[in-house]
Amino acid sequence: MEKYINKVREIDVAAVAGNKTLAAAVDRRAVERCKEAIEKLGVVHTPVVGTTDGGTRFLLSGQSELTALRELGVKKMDAIEVDVAGSGGASAKLSLLLISLQDKPGALCEGLLLQEAVNSGVPRSEIQSMLGKSASWVSNRLSLVTRLDGNVYEMVKSGLLEARSAQEVARLPAEAQFAFAETVVREGLPKSAIESLVAGYNDESCPSAVKTQILKDPRAALKRMIDKRRAVNAGGQDIHKEKTMPDAVNDRIKSVSLQLAELCYILCKEPPSEAVRYGDALRALETELLILLMKVKKLVSPGKMEAGHSG
Repeated sequence: MEKYINKVREIDVAAVAGNKTLAAAVDRRAVERCKEAIEKLGVVHTPVVGTTDGGTRFLLSGQSELTALRELGVKKMDAIEVDVAGSGGASAKLSLLLISLQDKPGALCEGLLLQEAVNSGVPRSEIQSMLGKSASWVSNRLSLVTRLDGNVYEMVKSGLLEARSAQEVARLPAEAQFAFAETVVREGLPKSAIESLVAGYNDESCPSAVKTQILKDPRAALKRMIDKRRAVNAGGQDIHKEKTMPDAVNDRIKSVSLQLAELCYILCKEPPSEAVRYGDALRALETELLILLMKVKKLVSPGKMEAGHSG
């Protein structure tokens, strides 16, 4: 890869075209951290910019840095300029686009980056070799891109829908994706809720009426799914209400908090490719946490909960 890198040069920030694929995965918090770091230390991670035969510059890596520099009003920046024209252009572009995968932008954006590489003429076998990934991993990422409705992808590019949420939407049938995406954006639903709703829609036992509700009124559908799960977990058994001592409740809360902190630490260390193994267990945990969250909110702010239900 060294033969493609010329050197670090000072260039105009405004002259660099942003990368829409990377921009779709940019986290606001990451941009704010970049801005803080730039103000204190300067640019820590130098952006990589590709240059074509015609002199056009476009970003290959460092979208957070470029966004932060623009928002800070910086006119000039140091960047690694790479010639992506000529016979070696496709390989150079692939090498540098894949740098962005180190930031784990999410499966959808990974697929979009890989698609750019394929469209540049790089064989899938070369992609597998460079990434150290299996053929199925590359195929799964690329198929995710082809499954996503074009209108939903436009919502991602415009910043209306997060890339990771769109990744969940892509699991729906193509004809249902856009309507669902519009609704969840309007309702402001988080990715965790979207994932649960999509899983419910794709469940073979899900009635048609519930599927319609998931698309038109996802909040009501999510509550319905949670209530159903709660009823199933109860199993029709007699539940005897017993007075619980406050100390016992406090001890249980502390225990759960410690276990959640430990689980969070473990999952943060897991690479996404390995974390997939726990998908089913994590989805079940998510539902349980949503139930607990509703109960906690009702206990902590009962007035707000009642006002929310009356609206």
